[in-house]
Amino acid sequence: MTDGLIFYFAAYIVGGYLMYAVLFAAIGAFCETPRDAQTLMGPIMMVLVIPILVVQMALVNPDAPVVRIMSWIPFFTPFLMSARAPSGPPPIEIAGTMAGMFIVALLMVWLAGRAFRAGALSDVKLSWKSFAAAMGGGGR
Repeated sequence: MTDGLIFYFAAYIVGGYLMYAVLFAAIGAFCETPRDAQTLMGPIMMVLVIPILVVQMALVNPDAPVVRIMSWIPFFTPFLMSARAPSGPPPIEIAGTMAGMFIVALLMVWLAGRAFRAGALSDVKLSWKSFAAAMGGGGR
């Protein structure tokens, strides 16, 4: 932690937390019961397993091509770039992955706000059709 890695880890943790917290809040806006939420959580958990498997590879060989490519996918970035940090990835990868992660996080905040407004703050049952209308601006 003497090389300033704590700030590196903190930035990726904040970005990852923001992305996933907003994603779970949007799921909460969709659901009326815990059972509905459980149904929507299945695909998200499957996506979250992928970086956990790749992190094992990143710890052994942090500069492997598959690890470098997957670290550019914003949903995998917090996990993989944190695992690659001690190997000293190039500054362009650090800046690019961090920028991509925060752009996706801000986009997700905007989309989740619309989903929350259309789902949790209205009387109608939120369906995929009404969600699409809310994302397109028809749910104001």
